[in-house]
Amino acid sequence: MLNQDGTAGRLLFILPNGRKLITDLQDAGIEDVRDIPGGMLTKERHLVVWRATCSQQAFISDELKAELAKLPYPRFYLDFETINFVIPRWTDTRPHQQLPFQWSCHVERQGGVVTHCEFLDTSGHAPMCAFAESLIAAVENDGPIIVYGSFESTVIKGLIEFCPDLAAPLNDIIDRLVNLLPWLQNHYYHPDMKGSWSIKAVLPTVAPHLDYSQLEDVKNGTLAQLAYMDIINPETAPEVRKQKIQNLLKYCELDTWAMVEVVRFFANDM
Repeated sequence: MLNQDGTAGRLLFILPNGRKLITDLQDAGIEDVRDIPGGMLTKERHLVVWRATCSQQAFISDELKAELAKLPYPRFYLDFETINFVIPRWTDTRPHQQLPFQWSCHVERQGGVVTHCEFLDTSGHAPMCAFAESLIAAVENDGPIIVYGSFESTVIKGLIEFCPDLAAPLNDIIDRLVNLLPWLQNHYYHPDMKGSWSIKAVLPTVAPHLDYSQLEDVKNGTLAQLAYMDIINPETAPEVRKQKIQNLLKYCELDTWAMVEVVRFFANDM
């Protein structure tokens, strides 16, 4: 469903966590965010979306730049990919359990030098402990580990179940995690985000030169899982397997580079 001007960006569904509010507004005959009377909105996040949509101007709080600039170096930008088999494939795993098989990490040091490291297990064997060992080595001993959401924290807690001998360094990693998502939810909104603060919604508003749609085959988490299934399938042709490995690595790398771009934009370029 589109507005009369051909866009969907002003429909009520962009109001986050607003199901009852949206129903009340529709009952009052309101379908466009711009038509909402100011006094009807009480939640700050709804007001931010409403103001930005009406003005077509991004909202950026004064605190965001200062807070992000405080992050010390080195900064580790981290993202995981996981698989959740309906029927367990590996010993001591459960149906639908999130099992990590890939990570990407961009490391930003003082002066702006950025390096990249990554892990992808393609053996078809349980990858959890190899994943954990390589991750511990990659993030060193100090510095914030920047993630987007709580997913990585949950996965690392699950890793301790499989690798109890690595509990101490894995818990240290959890203690160093910095979740970028709530910072943006509280301090930034662009009308083009259409009510979403996902990294894929935020990225085009700060780094339009980066585009997930240009990736081949793997463009989201679901496609990443499907690619991984093909990679570990012994019946997959070698040339297809090789291409899917490359596509999967590019996808996960873009997830962490996206966070580098986001932090740099708000901390340095505003």
